[in-house]
Amino acid sequence: MRLSSKFVSLCLCLVFALGVSGCLSPLATHRAVLEYDRTVSYVEADLLLLNIARARYHRPVHFTAVSSVAATFDFRTDAGIRGGIGHAVDPSEYPLGLEYGVSVAENPTITIIPITGEEFTKRILHPLSENTLRGLMYQGYELNMLLRLMARGLSVEDRDGQHLLINRPSEGDGFIEFRRRVLHLAGLEKSRHLYVEPLLFNDTQTMYVRPPDPREIVEATEKGYRWETDTKSGVHTVWRPTIGRLLISNYDSRRLSNEERRQLHLEALQYPENQVLVDIRPGFPGGDYPLHGTLLLRSINAIVGFVGRNFEEDREFAVTPDPRTITLVRNPTHTLEIVESASKPGEIEFAVYFEGKYYSIKRYPVEQRTESNWNQESFAVLSHLFQMAVTDLGKVPTPAITIQK
Repeated sequence: MRLSSKFVSLCLCLVFALGVSGCLSPLATHRAVLEYDRTVSYVEADLLLLNIARARYHRPVHFTAVSSVAATFDFRTDAGIRGGIGHAVDPSEYPLGLEYGVSVAENPTITIIPITGEEFTKRILHPLSENTLRGLMYQGYELNMLLRLMARGLSVEDRDGQHLLINRPSEGDGFIEFRRRVLHLAGLEKSRHLYVEPLLFNDTQTMYVRPPDPREIVEATEKGYRWETDTKSGVHTVWRPTIGRLLISNYDSRRLSNEERRQLHLEALQYPENQVLVDIRPGFPGGDYPLHGTLLLRSINAIVGFVGRNFEEDREFAVTPDPRTITLVRNPTHTLEIVESASKPGEIEFAVYFEGKYYSIKRYPVEQRTESNWNQESFAVLSHLFQMAVTDLGKVPTPAITIQK
């Protein structure tokens, strides 16, 4: 029996209809993954912004995270041919028609977990470490931005003793001097004259004793030590390369003697890891504005509180650089300015509603690397700091909340 071209075309359409579901499946999955990722990222940003608004009213902060998203897709295809096949005088007696339909149903299940517990609380209350500062600097963030967010203050040692410069506007002159010191460090960084590196030195011990037992040499070698013996003098030296504490300086510490580097490391060891040793010496670039002391890093909770108080209670003001600072950097008035308004503004990155007002971050073109998009970058830094504080949500013993749509 010879089939008509119309019938062949309808059969091809049927094959196409049956394959539609196979095409829609990866397309729908691709779209869902991207949309859920975008939604979760916005949720995290809005929660961070909400806690800043809470801090503005001295409310306790609270975080909730999306631990899992399970999306089930139901793909259904219905297809068929109606009519008949045969010989007739009038072809319309056996009309052929194709009927098909495709449907996609999405059933997401979202699990959220209130982030609580001793471990997380310690992470947001404990001061940040020098390694966190160093890691963010290596990501290309400006030192001025990082220190204005992360530093609680600067402990300075000079001829008059030790005094503290607090990064808080209500401190007045102390705040101004802190900002100027930070601007000077940032200017040295921009001109490639600032070194932020751990101290490298050889931890050495010299002993005037009898020749060591071979087993002692093997044991020391296994621990990374090297054993050298001067047979003429009878001096036995044990040493190993050591990576010490972080140093911010206007000189390359590797050009110092091993003993000088070791002494700087021992000085840094007097302070906890949330204090970073700073040594800006005369005779090197920027040394006409010398500084020897430590940067005191604060906690994530303290950073959120600092930004929250900037609305009204402890508002930042403009600070000009010291005349000895030659290289200038971006220096906006506010470290992170959140817009507070009665109505939701336009052209925003994020916005939340709290206590009858909107709190938002303005959106500026990314290509404009000026003070206008400083807020976007500063908020990104704060977001990174928070994400580093969140532990593996699968290990959180807090009861989870599951939402089905």
